[in-house]
Amino acid sequence: MLREIIRPTHEYYNLHIPKEYMGKEIEVIVLPLFDLKKTTQTHREENTKSFNPKDFYAATNLNKTEIDKYLANSTNEWE
Repeated sequence: MLREIIRPTHEYYNLHIPKEYMGKEIEVIVLPLFDLKKTTQTHREENTKSFNPKDFYAATNLNKTEIDKYLANSTNEWE
């Protein structure tokens, strides 16, 4: 498998296809990459409350075995 991330400066791009791919069906996809920093910063600006896992400590009185049993039963209902 080949993967290459480029920043094109022209509308056309020459693509080299390896010899071992000749005669086989291949997929060529062109997708824009999103800047994760900008996306994350925008999300944080909109959401002023931050997540604190300590806020959920002791949110239930069930032990791990009881939770696992509940989850297994819930999953079985899907089938």
